[in-house]
Amino acid sequence: MSSNAESAIQNNAVEANNSSTQATQSQPKQNQQTIQTPQTVKSEQLDGVYTVGDTVTYLYYADGSQVKNRALAPKSAWYTDTCNTKNDGSTYYRVSTLEFARGDGGTYQSYVQPFQGDATVVYRTGSSIHSFTGYGNRAVYQGTDLPTGSNWKVNNHAKIGGKEWYQIGNNVWIPQDNVVINNGQYQDADWVYGVPLISQRPELPNGCEITAVTMMLHYAGANVNKMQLAQEMPRNSDPNYGYIGQPWDATGITIFPSALMGLVEKYAGTAKNLTGQGLDAIKYQINLGHPVVTWNTLHGFPYHALVVTGYDKNYIYYNDCWTNQSTRMGINQFISNWNTQNRRAISY
Repeated sequence: MSSNAESAIQNNAVEANNSSTQATQSQPKQNQQTIQTPQTVKSEQLDGVYTVGDTVTYLYYADGSQVKNRALAPKSAWYTDTCNTKNDGSTYYRVSTLEFARGDGGTYQSYVQPFQGDATVVYRTGSSIHSFTGYGNRAVYQGTDLPTGSNWKVNNHAKIGGKEWYQIGNNVWIPQDNVVINNGQYQDADWVYGVPLISQRPELPNGCEITAVTMMLHYAGANVNKMQLAQEMPRNSDPNYGYIGQPWDATGITIFPSALMGLVEKYAGTAKNLTGQGLDAIKYQINLGHPVVTWNTLHGFPYHALVVTGYDKNYIYYNDCWTNQSTRMGINQFISNWNTQNRRAISY
């Protein structure tokens, strides 16, 4: 579903428990005639959007009788959960508790749409994520978990409340929160606009990783700063578990994505360790509107972190906290450089 359609739904959608639709245009008076109303022969449960066509669409009760002096405006979009088929072949979509719109007065699109790709769980090492029956506010956890690193073929997807859900089995669904989609369909070019540019210098001469994460978390809406996060990130002699040394002096070396998962999840609500993933994972995150922090080898440092903010067919675009610039690198060059760091990356 397009972003325009989703916006229209948010502006106009009527939840199923509303008592009635909003009257958007008065119905012209008609001569009263006694007519035989068609009877419902099939009622189908739906989950999607009814969009009115180019002209006003009148409303009807479940028995087929017309609602007086009420109609839906052209091009307006309405949530619907039921379609009744009458014995004359006509269809009626429920747009409120008691009111229906004729099928020939608009179009219906299900939230669930066909999708091809592979969902990879990219959560904490040795951990797992929940799977659900149903999606969105219909999702119910039934006790089945999927381990980090596991891969699942996606059959369908649905976007509910701005969040993607993926069907990986017979009514088994997982949200976007801790997965990436590989071998999927991505935009040819896409950017995340508005990621702040923050310099690591002079306060954090060896703090590129936490400065890059600060940029990402700022964009995610977190009210944090680089010095706060530099104090808060864990310390350890193994960079998989914490920062080696101190980022504000010559003892500082690096920290890896696995050690930053808790911090990112705390401030962004979700966290994804993309280490070992490929360009598909970066494209997927950018298409979601989420920047990605990658580990690279630049400026004479064995470890340097960048914030990837976009891509096209030729370049990767990123914020560099060492140069304090937004710049770009050829895709092949970026991948080769990223490979020197085992394609370490983190997002949310």
